[in-house]
Amino acid sequence: MQSQLQAAINQICAEKNIDQTVVIDAIENGIALAYKKDFGRPTQKIKVILGDDISDLKIFEEREVVGKVEDYDLHITEKDAKKINPVIKVGEIVYVPLKLEENFGRIAAQTAKHVMGQKLQEAEREMLFKKFSDRAGEMLTARVQKVDRDATLVEIEGITTLMYARQQIPGEKYFTGQRLKVFLEAVELTPKGPQLKITRTSKKFIESLFEAEIPEMREGLVYIAQMAREPGVRCKLAVASEDSGIDPVGAFVGQRGSRINSVMEEVGDERLDVIQFYEDPKKLLIAALSPAKIAKVEFFKERNEDRVKIFVREEERAITIGRKGQNVRLAGQLVGMQIDVITFDGPIEEDESATAAPEAKKKEKKAINEKLTIERLDGVEPAVIATLMELGLSQIKQFEGLHPEELAEIGITMDQAESVIKAVKKFLS
Repeated sequence: MQSQLQAAINQICAEKNIDQTVVIDAIENGIALAYKKDFGRPTQKIKVILGDDISDLKIFEEREVVGKVEDYDLHITEKDAKKINPVIKVGEIVYVPLKLEENFGRIAAQTAKHVMGQKLQEAEREMLFKKFSDRAGEMLTARVQKVDRDATLVEIEGITTLMYARQQIPGEKYFTGQRLKVFLEAVELTPKGPQLKITRTSKKFIESLFEAEIPEMREGLVYIAQMAREPGVRCKLAVASEDSGIDPVGAFVGQRGSRINSVMEEVGDERLDVIQFYEDPKKLLIAALSPAKIAKVEFFKERNEDRVKIFVREEERAITIGRKGQNVRLAGQLVGMQIDVITFDGPIEEDESATAAPEAKKKEKKAINEKLTIERLDGVEPAVIATLMELGLSQIKQFEGLHPEELAEIGITMDQAESVIKAVKKFLS
């Protein structure tokens, strides 16, 4: 028993980096409780000293030396105490040896085994907690273990934790063994061990994905100044740079879209719009609503709330609002205001052209006559043309600068959107 006990204690201490005195104290306390439960009295104070062998352990009753005994389980007279320790004095503690009961060696061995098992679990939990406690705010890789309707069980570097439905990107489908990125929000130590609070729906998740792809962002040269996100649907990022020589939008998009495409692969169907950040809320709003052309912008207050009216031509209204109001809603979140979209037939403000992208300015110079409608386009199905005209998109100039993804949001298929954009480019060339 000696070799087994000592070997078990040494193994726990070595593998889990636990102080040997911690394990021994826990075993001694556990044996003391077992003795009091089976052979002692509730008010007794039992002290156990563990030897090299379970058979060598010693059990004592802890008592205080007093002049007058009031509790025989806790007190002892000075006369009786001196029989154990001749130099003991009143007020000191004396340890009265107790007889080892028959079969207690077996109980002590079982208790020691149980306590060591508990200590092993506690050590593992504490070690895992320490491993993650300083990593809140990091991106981690999780492996899917089990998928349920309300939550997905994932394993992250030895810890299994739940990612609830509200923390998952809507519309995502997971499968057992799948590896995916998650953002660690916080770490909590619970009776069941450390629990990781992870998510894929926060803005920090998107920010961390870009940070992993963009060296300039890790160096602090470019950053996300504002973000508005509807997980699984669309996300708008207003980006800026500390260095006037760096194009922040280009840094986030990457050569031929390499950087933004890597992030989009992780978020699935969620669309990412990267725009230049402006301190001027008017410029930021116009950039956020691009490619829609805004005729006029008016800021006002209503019931102590900042609001803004944007005036657009009828043919621009559908693109401005976006599918199910996404475009205008997220733009409002970027500027921190409620947006009212108003149809407007007046002239476009002159200074708005200053905020247009260089590429859009070039195309404006080549703008065709407003009376040319999409009925002039070749290769587009009549049903698609009819749908677009019903939505107020009747003029060819309205499709300048649009991407198929943007056009598909208003209610036509991606193939149909691509055919329209292709026909427009061919007509304008």
